[in-house]
Amino acid sequence: MQSAHTQIVNPPAAGLWLERDAAFTLVETARLFEVDSPLLRNNPYALSAPPNTQRARRSDWKVFTAFCAERSYLPLPASPAVVAAFIETMSTATSETAARSVATIERYVSTIAHAHTLANLPDPTRTAYVKGAYKQFTRGRPASQPKQALRWEHVRLALETLNTGSLTRDLRAKAMLAVAYSTMARRAELVALTVERCHFDNEGEGTALIYMSKVDREEPRFLSQEVVVHLKAWLQHAGIISGPIFRRIENTGAIGTRTIHPQEVARTLQRIGRAMSIASEEAWPSLRLGAHSTRIGAAHDMVAAGIDLTSIMHAGGWNDPKMPRYYTRELAAKDSGMARLMRGRR
Repeated sequence: MQSAHTQIVNPPAAGLWLERDAAFTLVETARLFEVDSPLLRNNPYALSAPPNTQRARRSDWKVFTAFCAERSYLPLPASPAVVAAFIETMSTATSETAARSVATIERYVSTIAHAHTLANLPDPTRTAYVKGAYKQFTRGRPASQPKQALRWEHVRLALETLNTGSLTRDLRAKAMLAVAYSTMARRAELVALTVERCHFDNEGEGTALIYMSKVDREEPRFLSQEVVVHLKAWLQHAGIISGPIFRRIENTGAIGTRTIHPQEVARTLQRIGRAMSIASEEAWPSLRLGAHSTRIGAAHDMVAAGIDLTSIMHAGGWNDPKMPRYYTRELAAKDSGMARLMRGRR
């Protein structure tokens, strides 16, 4: 087995074929996950994953191919030694860059595996060499830093008291916070919501038709009276009668016509957190807030209310119980068999 640090190959000039039966040239390999990828010539379904997944794969592949180019390594097919060296490098902090998280490295490895699958090449990530490297360089490191849960008590406090001095931004933030909690929508699902997909009844409640790109289906989600009040307040203030609900606010203060970027959801929650931490005497999470914080918080509230797992999965659009169980593991520990046993002995 070659050392992980050994130069694997001297790459051919740009545009030349890598080997006699290679599917792509070196130039084409670098664009494997791009919209104009050569894969589309023979496989129109190669880029059929959800947009967020495609975007992540493009980003990951650029990191890996840049790593290979700097060292004259061949990225496709990649030797197990090359992938192992990549994992080691990404796991090691330098004076210029921080060590990547375990979750990021896991995603990198998944992208490399998928690239080889698309190219009909043996997957180096399935070898004992790469699996061993992954275990060695991720051992003892937390797999992820879970986002802080925003429960209804936090959401309600922000809806009642948030005041940053910008009425437009505050109304949009309150509507976004309320709808995100009530629908448990992911960030891409939230920003894709339009006026036409929301329906209100005579009792003041409503539903939002959420398009779930991960599974390519639509599901109606409940909007409570309090949520509808804040949603309508934003729509009326912004003069929005059709199209995207959560729109960009221009530098001039004017409300634009384009929807916000999905990353703006997390930034909005973080801004709310900072404002609430300063203005409110009550505890309000401000650290590790992300776009999933409302989703996690709603799951916590449902578990605390004794709602069954199937209903929680339906409310959040989960097909697998793994994630809702992961999100609510702290509450589950407090209601575990051991917890009930020990409390019964008091």
